[in-house]
Amino acid sequence: MLDSPASTPRGRAEHGGARVVAAVLLLADAGIHAYEVLAADVPFLIGGFLATAVGTTVGALLLLTRGPRLGWVVGGLTALLTTIGYIVTRATPVPTDEDDYGNWLEPLGVCSLVIQGIVVVMAAVALSGPAPLRPGHLVQEVKSVTPGLRPDDPGSGSPNEPPPSP
Repeated sequence: MLDSPASTPRGRAEHGGARVVAAVLLLADAGIHAYEVLAADVPFLIGGFLATAVGTTVGALLLLTRGPRLGWVVGGLTALLTTIGYIVTRATPVPTDEDDYGNWLEPLGVCSLVIQGIVVVMAAVALSGPAPLRPGHLVQEVKSVTPGLRPDDPGSGSPNEPPPSP
């Protein structure tokens, strides 16, 4: 379950323990934002909460599959962008959402910020080091988690394979 594509080098991104911890944190953050959707009445907040819930869930699932670097990128960026969104809605009065302005200590928000901060740091560490992030690694991981794109699957469009027969 926690293996990586054979074509990507082993590095910090593949560390199983860190991947599991980050996946649990991302799923907790997804739960917080899914819960917040229920109380939201401003359309852009609902969209933001849903985007965060989906992004953190996808990041967690990728971390637990053959796409660890992709999981770190998706999970880390979602956490970073959500943190920025929290800061913006607290620092400036956003039209139709004046209630959040100045409300820095909202309990679920603070809990989410702590989780997001940990995930962002973990992602930065995982994607640096002896096998840093390269675009080719992400391509290989996309292929490894998307069966129709894997070159060893029938019908993947590989030039060396005949098309599947009906």
